[in-house]
Amino acid sequence: MLSFDITDRNIRIIKGAESNGRIRINSAATLNLEEEVIVNGHVRDVPRLATLINQVLRTNKMPDKEAIVSISSNMTIFKELHIQKAEKQQDFMKMVRAEMAAALGIDESYSVSYIIVGDSDQTEGAKKVLATACPYEVVDCYKRVFNMLQINLRSVMIGCNCITKVLLADTKTKAKMPLLAVQIDNNFISLNLYEKGQLSFSRFASISAEDYDDSEDYVFEAVNENIFRMLQFQKSKSGSDPIENVVFYGDTHEYVRLTNELEKMGIRTSIINVPPQIHGYENLEFSSYANAIGAMFKRNKDTEYINLLATDTVNNNKIRSNSSYAALLGIAAAVSIVICAGAWGFINHQNNEVLDQIEEYQDKKASKLAAQLDEQLTMLNDKQTAVNTYLEGVSDAYNAYVSRPKPVKDMYLEIEQAINTAVAEKAGTDNALESGFATIKQLDFNDGIFSLDLAIDRETDVPIPVLPSKVVEALRALDDVQNVSYNGFSIVKKENQGQQVQAAVQVDDEGNPIQVEATVEEAEDERLQVRISMKGGALDLQKIAGEEEAEEGAQ
Repeated sequence: MLSFDITDRNIRIIKGAESNGRIRINSAATLNLEEEVIVNGHVRDVPRLATLINQVLRTNKMPDKEAIVSISSNMTIFKELHIQKAEKQQDFMKMVRAEMAAALGIDESYSVSYIIVGDSDQTEGAKKVLATACPYEVVDCYKRVFNMLQINLRSVMIGCNCITKVLLADTKTKAKMPLLAVQIDNNFISLNLYEKGQLSFSRFASISAEDYDDSEDYVFEAVNENIFRMLQFQKSKSGSDPIENVVFYGDTHEYVRLTNELEKMGIRTSIINVPPQIHGYENLEFSSYANAIGAMFKRNKDTEYINLLATDTVNNNKIRSNSSYAALLGIAAAVSIVICAGAWGFINHQNNEVLDQIEEYQDKKASKLAAQLDEQLTMLNDKQTAVNTYLEGVSDAYNAYVSRPKPVKDMYLEIEQAINTAVAEKAGTDNALESGFATIKQLDFNDGIFSLDLAIDRETDVPIPVLPSKVVEALRALDDVQNVSYNGFSIVKKENQGQQVQAAVQVDDEGNPIQVEATVEEAEDERLQVRISMKGGALDLQKIAGEEEAEEGAQ
């Protein structure tokens, strides 16, 4: 199965398979598009796009006969509805379309999809529904692209319905509700709000440098602006908890800056996690392919009606005139009678021959040799299944081993240098660790993660403590670091040190001491504890395949 996440300037392609709720990724590729091939999700040049996709599939050796597609377009309309229950899904869909038409003025030229997120809190006996409407011409252009590619297009979905499966498959993410998931792209921002373990609101916004005075930093500004709007929107909803967690995916190169900005508002950030149900992702940037991977999850047919192709029937060509239909039916009946009369004799003759062949086949099937061959075939199939299971286990173990971060001396040195660099300006030395301005209490490595316990001399960092955040920024900037988990710092008394004493002496007129008072000051440290997730190694599948072919040739 091929899964495509299609935007105006990029197409992410995944080849994989879904089985029993688990997704195995075999290969991945990215296609960068020039302007005007796709505009607002609408394919302007169908032959050109089909040619480009075909080239990428051939180059990356990703042939397949079936595909699913996730799209992003600002022509998509989102609407929350409250629909009465219906015994049949068709009747429920009719009510959804009717409500969308009444609320938004759309007609049958739109394809409509929806998900049921729970019982309505406004109408008794009704269901709360998040519906989407997309122009049929947008959906149809992808049908034409894949028809040219001779690939069976099974589903077309809106991106927000794809990422939901990935997010809710991770138990840690589900514990952070209410949660705002933000997809970042140079041309758009997609925001999904999740509450009580389900999607509650979606928003898609196109962006460009022109909207921000041609600023080179327009993506960063646009993300901040749209997140702030969502925070205000959530606050305006009665009875809703404020958003405290934001998950980023897509283009996350501005993650550190966005994290620093949102921390000022008390918002915690993270990059999308990989759910345990997904395997084979080790050699790709998961956050960039999250939509394509999420589209591969199976859907709940009772609550998720998100395939836009399912509404195509209302847009297909119809025979609108009853009289034309009757005439066509009469002609078809007459032709059928002629064909049936001529074919009956031929079919009867063929039937007799087939009966003779069946009798001969049944005699062979009942023979002793056939029973022996069936037994051997069953044994060989069992062996083949066992071998395939073993090979998959070996492949998973090898991929996990190669991609797992391994501690080397350079990693420790990089971390120490980052600390020295961050503390250098205030400490007045290039080696704050050696000079005692900063002390590493603990630096352990386990399962790809460094656990760092760092103490910084409090007197070095006055009047306002800034060195802990500078250290975290320096660590996040390291090339080998994937992410740094930081929850603030604490001020503690210095360990294993005596007290500092200041004495105040009073004297009489002749200069003789008459009284001594002593004050005790306790030295303090700024202590921060962080977890540093390191990047793993890349797995060169083409190189491995080449080595295997060479070994087979030698044999």
